[in-house]
Amino acid sequence: MPIQERVLTDCLEPFKGFVLSSMIFAMHRHGLDEDFERGTTLEELVASRGGLDRARTAALVDYLAAAQVIARDPGGRLTLTPLGRRFGEARPWYEMMIGGYGITFLELGEHLGQGSPPAPRVGRFVGSGSCGISMHDSIPLVRKLLATTGRDYRMLVDLGCGSGVYLTELCRDHPRMRAVGIEPDAAAVEAAREWVATQPTADRVRVEQAGALEWLASGAERPDLAVLAFVIHEVLGQEGEEGVRRLLTELFEAAPDLDLVIVDIDLQSSDEAAMKHPLAQNYYNAYYLMHPFTRQRLETRAWWEALFADCGLEIAASSLTDPAMDSTGMEVGWLLRRRAS
Repeated sequence: MPIQERVLTDCLEPFKGFVLSSMIFAMHRHGLDEDFERGTTLEELVASRGGLDRARTAALVDYLAAAQVIARDPGGRLTLTPLGRRFGEARPWYEMMIGGYGITFLELGEHLGQGSPPAPRVGRFVGSGSCGISMHDSIPLVRKLLATTGRDYRMLVDLGCGSGVYLTELCRDHPRMRAVGIEPDAAAVEAAREWVATQPTADRVRVEQAGALEWLASGAERPDLAVLAFVIHEVLGQEGEEGVRRLLTELFEAAPDLDLVIVDIDLQSSDEAAMKHPLAQNYYNAYYLMHPFTRQRLETRAWWEALFADCGLEIAASSLTDPAMDSTGMEVGWLLRRRAS
């Protein structure tokens, strides 16, 4: 029996979301939203953005107009709608989850088998998107934790610095502090250097391509502040629990008076009540999904805190994100120090 149209329409709702999210990312990536914000025509768009294929750009314009992301007046003028502007507020989420992990989600079915390699991802967009998101959630969380210390920091290391925003933002807060970002992904290093070069704190920041343990083994500078933002679960996934223990141990052996800020996600994917939260449905459900496929291992808050204690560390402060921005309680920040003898 042929499927009824109303059933088919309902069944294709997820497909609509898949294509729409991909086109929102494409619009942001190429800066077309800025053209639409000013107002443009198809001909002006193709002329001003040298190298665009007219037929393909026309198809994208028609799609965005039908999806009510842009409006087209009778004279062919294209403008961004209120809905299109709203999508722009979540630009870094699209950058990370579609630009960085879109290929991951498409490949999941090929990587379910035991012993299969990790699914691919695009490190540049993972790093830059994650750091863009951090401006809204984890950087305010880090600032909240550091406000409890009263310390005047002089040397920051950001292990897994992504696009470098923690480096420049924290140097802005601490005028006498120098900073180094450590990042193993070459594309992310390039993005970080590009970002740092545009910031007023550029003369106090540098970015090096290296793994965290590799950098520590090189006997580099002794920091008094270190940040691990959404990185420790990557170490856990790729180096195992022993790798995490080694990282924490070597950090505090190199700098016994270190303040270490860790930000990560509390694994709540099997908590059915927690996962009914609207933001969990629209974001964290997918975020939890892709981690095992990309050699990353999330764990619960209780698991991490037990590991910290077993490594001889004490929690000087901890907090969650501002509930006005994220009330799920799934993102956690800790300020850790070596436990006194």
